[in-house]
Amino acid sequence: MTDYSGLRSLVKLVERFEPNMEQVTLTIMTADDREQIVSLLLTGLRELHPDMQIKLENSTGEYASHVAQLVVGGNKYVFSKDYRETYISEINVYACRITADTHGILVYHRDYPGVIHDVSRILAQHEINISKLNVSREQKGKLALLVSLTDEEIPAKANEQIEGLPNVTKAISMQ
Repeated sequence: MTDYSGLRSLVKLVERFEPNMEQVTLTIMTADDREQIVSLLLTGLRELHPDMQIKLENSTGEYASHVAQLVVGGNKYVFSKDYRETYISEINVYACRITADTHGILVYHRDYPGVIHDVSRILAQHEINISKLNVSREQKGKLALLVSLTDEEIPAKANEQIEGLPNVTKAISMQ
């Protein structure tokens, strides 16, 4: 049986990215362990906002690794699983792998050569070690998302420096 316990932490992590979570749509995308998945996700959501309006839907299809999708405002978060863990696998159109209880930063930016260098340099200046790094884009030169998972928390100063980089539109720490 798959361990889905990380789902509760992951849904709480979405609150870091979404300041307004009064109304959400939760779609369950698998028949396997459906009751356990719904329970964990609803518990996580209710811990954030006990009066949250949650529209619960079931998907008509079966997905190999997708477990659920959470839509908040205009943003979509896909929760997935593999043999090791549960994780956020997509934010809107951007592929990623964000695991539960992790440190890191999301960097929304216009795609440009050197973004990995610029972000990594700032993290290194703050003695922050990168454990995983993923960059996904709509298309060359368009909007993109850099996800950097780290061994240490991202200090506010590092977050500010990254957000101040040219072409960066928003940087969000995962703590």
